[in-house]
Amino acid sequence: MLRALTLTLLCVPACMSSRPSQPAPVTVPESSGYHKTSSHADVLEFLRQVRLAQDPRVVVSRFGTSSEGRELPLVIVADPTVQTPEEARASGKPVVFVMANIHAGEVEGKEAVLQLLRDVVWGAPGPDGELADPWPVDQLVTLIAPIYNADGNDRFGPKNRPLQQGPDTAGQRANAQGLDLNRDALKLESPEARALARLYVEWDPLLFVDLHTTDGSAHGYDLTYAGPLNPSVHPGILHAEQQDWLPELRARVRDRDGFELYDYGNFLEEGEFKDEVDTVSGWRTFDHRPRFGTNEYGLRNRFAILSEAYSYADFPTRIAATKAFVREILNMAAERGDDLIALCHRADQETVAQARQGELRQFTGAELVSRGDEPVLLRAFHITPNATTGEDERVADGERTTVTIPAFVQFEGTGPLSAPRAYYLPPASADFDPAAVIEVLRTHGVRLEAVAEAREAQVDVFTVRDTSAAAEEYQKHHERKASFDVAPQRRALPAGTLRVPVDQPLGRLVFQALDPRADDGLLVWDFFDGVVAKGPGTELPLYAER
Repeated sequence: MLRALTLTLLCVPACMSSRPSQPAPVTVPESSGYHKTSSHADVLEFLRQVRLAQDPRVVVSRFGTSSEGRELPLVIVADPTVQTPEEARASGKPVVFVMANIHAGEVEGKEAVLQLLRDVVWGAPGPDGELADPWPVDQLVTLIAPIYNADGNDRFGPKNRPLQQGPDTAGQRANAQGLDLNRDALKLESPEARALARLYVEWDPLLFVDLHTTDGSAHGYDLTYAGPLNPSVHPGILHAEQQDWLPELRARVRDRDGFELYDYGNFLEEGEFKDEVDTVSGWRTFDHRPRFGTNEYGLRNRFAILSEAYSYADFPTRIAATKAFVREILNMAAERGDDLIALCHRADQETVAQARQGELRQFTGAELVSRGDEPVLLRAFHITPNATTGEDERVADGERTTVTIPAFVQFEGTGPLSAPRAYYLPPASADFDPAAVIEVLRTHGVRLEAVAEAREAQVDVFTVRDTSAAAEEYQKHHERKASFDVAPQRRALPAGTLRVPVDQPLGRLVFQALDPRADDGLLVWDFFDGVVAKGPGTELPLYAER
């Protein structure tokens, strides 16, 4: 039985012989001369008009609600009609998931996917001038979540996106709880992130596309991108994205639409964005840790693509570039559907087999490395006040120039380990209750096994050698650092102890979430603080099976 994903399912008739006769809906940016972006109510109204067109290939549903109770809409596009995950699996087609508005001030993705949905129902001019679908709808099951951070979206203000060139006002980065949803992919503390994890479990998209807008260094690209950056992602997926998919998408979008794309990055000085070119530090991507959505999704043995429209390009260009990028991703996924299915299936099988043999290689950290010297586009800008708000905006309108610098756009793993075959979480004690850890794992879809009868086992025991917590709060936590002495010892495993096997398709995610040596696991987010905070010599209530 489906959960929140199908609480409200708005179906349409099962046949459609032509394009709708009623006028196509217009997005808020289009109707406002690109001064405004859609509210949550505007998005729902647009989807209502899409539903009224009665295209059987388009089903409007929802996958959860926000912390303030707003609906999180989900649109399912498939031919023949697909309404449930079971029907998607029965179709044998790849499921692709496109999500917009995780940072609610970054609005281009929201508007671009609404336009793409309109193009499915009402048609878009093809190369021959005839109306056509924007991608082969019959070859994929496409899920679209146009407004993930629904609460943040409606907190409009002119200062939420400083220096961005339009719209006049936009929503805030965080959700209503003050959480950055793109730092909640692992710990799942928001209702939005938990709903998203349930969607992953139920629909199992083979490709996840996460739509953003960058507001960092000035550069010369219309859009930048990244695949999963965590080096513990299955190497076949990392290689396919870095060496094949992303370069090919870059070429296709440039050739078809004229937009310039490149790997996401910035010029940095002591962690802060700057615009001056650094010929030594070069162009630097963001972060490998699974708190970020595309990194976490890669650890599920699935493809993930981050899209970052350029904040200082004008609003229409940002929407158009995002739309072009998503369209080409969907076209490419349709072309390579069999390969996509085969590679993800192989990654699952190899993860299980390697973990079962004690040979699943994982990394506890990562180091940013250069791909080599590469030409990077720059573009001059000027600052001008927004005519409506008076707030300064950057307008990227200068000539493009090229500089050749190191491209630090990938990571190498550090602290390599062979993952344990399983972890054990003993029942609750006076010092520690594992309920919160268990809930996170279950929501991610991790398989857990209960120890039926008490027994003893030889396990690796983690004893705190050193630990500290960050002085400043981040995401409502004081991030925990700890080092451990690890030694094999016999321990009693009471009945009710939970065994978390690593020989499952989510084995890579299990390691990165649960192993106390991983650099962004649940221990970092203080899930084990009731014990670890006691300091050196404390034994962690978590054992590893070798």
